[in-house]
Amino acid sequence: MLVKRFFILLSLVVSTSFGQNTQWKIDSEASSIRYKGDHLLHAWEGVNDKVYGLAVHSKEEGIEKLAILVYVRDFDSKNSGRDAHSLEVLEALQFPEVKFYSESIEIEGQKLLMNGSFDFHGAKIDKSILADLEQQDSQWKISGSFELTPTDFNIDLPSFLSIKMKDLLEFEYRIVLKK
Repeated sequence: MLVKRFFILLSLVVSTSFGQNTQWKIDSEASSIRYKGDHLLHAWEGVNDKVYGLAVHSKEEGIEKLAILVYVRDFDSKNSGRDAHSLEVLEALQFPEVKFYSESIEIEGQKLLMNGSFDFHGAKIDKSILADLEQQDSQWKISGSFELTPTDFNIDLPSFLSIKMKDLLEFEYRIVLKK
């Protein structure tokens, strides 16, 4: 339901503001976001294969705007106990979504620079993300990596044996946009 409202709102903004532009949809089956966390005693990773979003695309400029939405509950670390604890720590009932929105996208050859903001856990953080870009007529593939600091989003770091996890999460992503 929230995803539907998010797309309807974004579609209205896009269609009223940019008549000559087209909307490209994220191919959820071909897109994914992977994270890596670290603690002194062990490291782990999880993946989310349910990535939603839209892009505004023009023939002249390429991608002009990008909106991405994922749910916290859809990250899978292959450890149900860890995932359940993550949902508690991240307060997923109160803050179920992670959103990224960019209105400032620069394309240079096979590179894409997205200046945007992450909206999660009641905080908005501005971030510049450099991506590799593979362009085809009817689809674009955007891939790369970035890092986020959980405490920037007011998240209390979990601890194990009185040692808190490292205050850094590494992300790798592959976003496939289709006409």
